[in-house]
Formats: sequence, structure tokens, C-alpha cells
Amino acid sequence: MGWGVLEGFLCIQPTRSRSYWKMLSPERLAKLMHTEGAGKEHPSRTFVASLIQKGESVLDAGCGAGANYEALLEADRVAGYVGVDSSEPSIQVAHELYPNGDFRVGNIMSLVHQFGEESFDVVIVRHVLEHLPDFQKAMAESISVSRKLAVFVFFLTPRRLPCGLRKVNPRIDPPYYTYIYSQSAIENFLEKSRLYYRWHYNVGASRTDWLVNETNSVLVVARNRS
Repeated sequence: MGWGVLEGFLCIQPTRSRSYWKMLSPERLAKLMHTEGAGKEHPSRTFVASLIQKGESVLDAGCGAGANYEALLEADRVAGYVGVDSSEPSIQVAHELYPNGDFRVGNIMSLVHQFGEESFDVVIVRHVLEHLPDFQKAMAESISVSRKLAVFVFFLTPRRLPCGLRKVNPRIDPPYYTYIYSQSAIENFLEKSRLYYRWHYNVGASRTDWLVNETNSVLVVARNRS
């Protein structure tokens, strides 16, 4: 992680998006996040499903090949489900796996343009922000299209970073982004936006062995205090 910290101090962290999932084969996409304990049975997926009321509309931003849809289907929470992902191959695989699901190509950076403000009751963003050059734009877009909750699931839990750093790339999957974000930076953004939030920790083991004992965390953001 040393070079990642140095990048932050020197202000030379890259800012361009990198399209990882578009280069994976359909066979790989069909298995990714569906197997080895990462599928519908993962505690973070069942926890997110528990936050959704029956009949509520759901936007799954960064849906990949539809693993969240499977978890929500089992919980009977897909009546108003829409999954969106920038990877056309992922969307094609999702359609093949779940032909009754509503899956669309789209970009998390332009959700308001695609759907309009407050267009879904709940927005789910699972294991997406770590792969982006920064969290704020995607988080803001996700919150803007939500009426009730925006739920962010991290496989690299944000934490207190040294000397005011906003993010650190531990370079566990080069050349792609796998950022650990500053918890303080995220909370400052939410508080300036006058939003309410709550962290939930240790919501199932992270799939990889990139960082020892890393677990999923869930950030639930609401417009109103509940």
C-alpha cells in the first residue's frame, strides 16, 4: 500500500475511468459474483434486501450480471427493479440469466439524466465505488435518483486515512482501481449535503484475500431522519 499512499501525498492519483468489466468474457461474467459465497447468499445482499419494503422500486446501479436481482427475487423485492451497468456484455449476460429482469445499459455518473431525480425508492450501489477514480459524483447521482434510501456496499471499508488523504489505492488488482476511501471525506460530503447516514460494519467477508480480514460494510443514506 506504500506507493498508493505516496501517490496521494504527491497528488498524482489517476482521474480517468477504466473499463474493467467490458473486457471479461461472458463465461467469466456469468460466474463473477454469483459463486464462491459471493452470490445471493452473501450477508451483504440479504442485509440490503431487508432494507427494502415490498412494492418499493429499486435501482441497482452497477448491477453487473444481475446477482443482486437474484437475491432480491428470492426476497420477493423485484416488483419495481431496474438494473443498470455501463458494461454491455454484463447486461447481455444478465438478460440471459434472468429474462424477466429489467436490465439496461447506463452510467452511474449520469443517472439523473437517464432516470430523473427521485425516480426510485431505493438505490443500491454494491462494490462499485472502489473501482471509480473518486466516489463523490457517483454517490451524488445515486442519492439524487433515490426517494427514500441510497445504499452503498463496500468490499474495501472506508477508514480514517493519514494526513487528510481522500483515498488510497493499495494496488491489489492493477491496473484497475481498488480504492480505499477516507471515511471522513465521505461523511463530510454527506453532512454538507444535509443528508442522514448510518454505517453498518462486518456485513460478510470480502471475497478476496487482498487484505487480511477485510469485510463488507454498508452505508445507508437517507434524505430524512428515520
